[in-house]
Amino acid sequence: MILKRTHKTPFIIGLGGIVMSLLLACTGGDSEKANKTPSTTNSPPSASSPAKSPASPAGNAQGTPTVQTPPIVVMPEPVDFGVVQPGSTLETEVILTNTSDRPLTIVNAKPSCTCTTVDLAGKVVPARGSITVPVSMKTNRSIGIRKAIVQMQVAGYGRFAKINLIAENSWGVRSVPSYLPVRENRQKPEQLTGSVLLESVDKKPFSVLSIMGRPPLFVGFDPDKDAPRNQYRVRYDFSALSCEKIPPYWIVRTDHPKAQLFDVRVRHDPCTKVTPRLPMSDFRSSAGVIPPGDMVPIEVVFKKLRRPITSVTSSNPLITAFISEEKPDGNDILITTMISVAPDTPKGLFTTTLSFGDGAQSAEHLCYGWVE
Repeated sequence: MILKRTHKTPFIIGLGGIVMSLLLACTGGDSEKANKTPSTTNSPPSASSPAKSPASPAGNAQGTPTVQTPPIVVMPEPVDFGVVQPGSTLETEVILTNTSDRPLTIVNAKPSCTCTTVDLAGKVVPARGSITVPVSMKTNRSIGIRKAIVQMQVAGYGRFAKINLIAENSWGVRSVPSYLPVRENRQKPEQLTGSVLLESVDKKPFSVLSIMGRPPLFVGFDPDKDAPRNQYRVRYDFSALSCEKIPPYWIVRTDHPKAQLFDVRVRHDPCTKVTPRLPMSDFRSSAGVIPPGDMVPIEVVFKKLRRPITSVTSSNPLITAFISEEKPDGNDILITTMISVAPDTPKGLFTTTLSFGDGAQSAEHLCYGWVE
């Protein structure tokens, strides 16, 4: 999604130089960690020029940084990309406006997580002027709200100016709520049965064909009699399953062109907690709808690996897998794995566990698809 402004709006094409890629880990927790105010003792007053009062903006550039927030206005605030497809690269532009009477130099820019990269060091925002900054945000494939913050350190100021970015990851059909609240923490009782809404983002009618490979349990809808809708209430029931059998993801098949096969997270503590031994941006992937005997790529981003990924195996004997490509993705590594579906694979839903290894340890990644 790219937003451009005309001469009547503040989004003008101007200074380039910042690219931010957001994957599975950009959350509020990361933001809190990055939001610490730097110690003012790191910038002592110049010996040749005594520090002026922090309240005096004219003395900030040479004296002790003021604890005030830099007089930079970011527009829009926040940068809201709205509802987007998981795994999207989103682009727009933001305006940085200096409301003071002297130029402001951006000394450094710190992202809220390692999945973002920035290049603003040394950029100058003129007095009573503005610069235009292109912004690119890459979402991971997990459903829900995704946030990122770029915190800009400005010479003479002890606080950060911020660029806030937000997007909601959703397929063409989304679940409301975005997960099944079976048991969100151990202090809460189990809710092994319940219901959620499945609705199309574009508000167009669609059909729910299957959930976990079986006919959906509709509430107030009969697919044999009623016309397709843009919203359905469907039930879930895990009451007959033991803890280890509760699935971590609820896999939904629809005829919506942008949501043919997707998952809804099943939250149960401790039964469905996912804790891979190697840091991944996503813990599962949809291979989509696949003809028998076909091959499709699965992309997984690994974060700050100590050793390179050297192997991948599939737990399903009908699904084979091999690593086809490795390439840097900022500070991370993007691994492209090809999976092949055997010609005699039964039609319908399949799942397999992809085990990635680095020679010392391995991590599991759920992959699912639909043979048709």
